[in-house]
Amino acid sequence: MKSLTVLSVTAAALLVPGTARAQYFEARNAAMGGVGVASSDYLAAGFANPALLTRRGESDDFGILLPALGASVFDETNLLEDIDDFVDAYDALEANPSGDPADYAALADRLGALSNRGLDAELGAGLMIAAPSERLGWALHVHTYADLQALTQIDDQDVQAIRDALANNAGTLPTLASEVRLIGVNVTEVGLSLATKLDLGGFGLSVGATPKFQRIDTYNYSVSANNFELDDFDSDQYRNDDSGFNVDVGAAFDTPVGITVGLMVRDLISRTYETEAVGVGPDSFTYEIGPQATLGAAWTVGMLTLAADADLLTRERFDDTALSNSVGGLVDDIQLVRVGAELDIASWVQLRGGYQFDLEDRLDGVITAGLGISPFDVLRIDLSASYVDEQSYGFAAQFGLQF
Repeated sequence: MKSLTVLSVTAAALLVPGTARAQYFEARNAAMGGVGVASSDYLAAGFANPALLTRRGESDDFGILLPALGASVFDETNLLEDIDDFVDAYDALEANPSGDPADYAALADRLGALSNRGLDAELGAGLMIAAPSERLGWALHVHTYADLQALTQIDDQDVQAIRDALANNAGTLPTLASEVRLIGVNVTEVGLSLATKLDLGGFGLSVGATPKFQRIDTYNYSVSANNFELDDFDSDQYRNDDSGFNVDVGAAFDTPVGITVGLMVRDLISRTYETEAVGVGPDSFTYEIGPQATLGAAWTVGMLTLAADADLLTRERFDDTALSNSVGGLVDDIQLVRVGAELDIASWVQLRGGYQFDLEDRLDGVITAGLGISPFDVLRIDLSASYVDEQSYGFAAQFGLQF
């Protein structure tokens, strides 16, 4: 079952928990709990709020973010390891049947313990080229983001059949109806962000928009629990693809006392994408992409920035109305609140921290922290880390240049 190990290693190397939940990857915002609607700098504006492309320092004319990498795995029940252990035990007993009922009972217990469990994973990468300006700021970004979920559909009859295998058929393991399923979507987009700022007598109102082209790949990989191989999930028989145009819009209101209020609405055009129908049913899922509104506020005083973002709408992800064999159905809607802070020391070193929680109680809270290094305000290196529990954690890194 080496493929599950591959996923966990990849996540440990690239993890950006929190930011992936926001559907973009940027290490500074990730370190601050995933905030960004009012607190992002111009190099993250195309991801977080295009209106912030009007935000620039005296020496900020042009910047490149290349690359921004991220991934997250939220595996709070240690499902990956338990599936791996089950497959190894199944293969070993199938290859060398024993006459010990305890071996079959142990294998049955492993299968039963997988019942009604799941995990979330997000992976992504992006680049940004941006030129901030109060008159007409612009940014070009390329970004890919994958939202994946694994869930188990365990048949109690399989558990009993394994227990009875030695007595009923001389140790031949039964063919399993129990399934492990991986469903997911990969959104790849190319967007051009534009923004301008209006002076309102000491106050500033920035507005921006990001028209973008999106390619959507959906995945629905379902196999018998003893045959699950993650490397196979993106094979053609499990994948659908589609494409279309969408748009993000944003606004930011600046005050003379260092407070900014921002609003970002992502994906104004609603679309639903359907997976292939596979599995016992066979079953299919739909993935919803539609308007997601987030309100944010940030306050900068001296070296300190404090920020908070709140989703105004529940984010609907996978819909499983046709799922025929799940125990509790798939409930995965989320609505996030994020808080974060940054301490900028002499414009060379930035210390960051934050927290994120889900109003829907679908996801546990995430603690985040990070470090930024920006010598001479030209080179930028940003690192972030987050922690949920021993099975849900990670870090991120990105590299940028500013001129």
